[in-house]
Amino acid sequence: MMRSEDQIKRKINELRMTCQRMEAADNQEAADQVLIRIEMLEWVLNAPTEKYHV
Repeated sequence: MMRSEDQIKRKINELRMTCQRMEAADNQEAADQVLIRIEMLEWVLNAPTEKYHV
């Protein structure tokens, strides 16, 4: 099932808040994992035409 652009944007915002909480709790490793998920979702929003892996 494909997610709508709005759903993806809401998830990105949710993950950004989670990342901020992790950083505030001095849990940088977890924050880094959340940032990776954010980057992947942002990549999806940019409507890629190439493969995502190298």
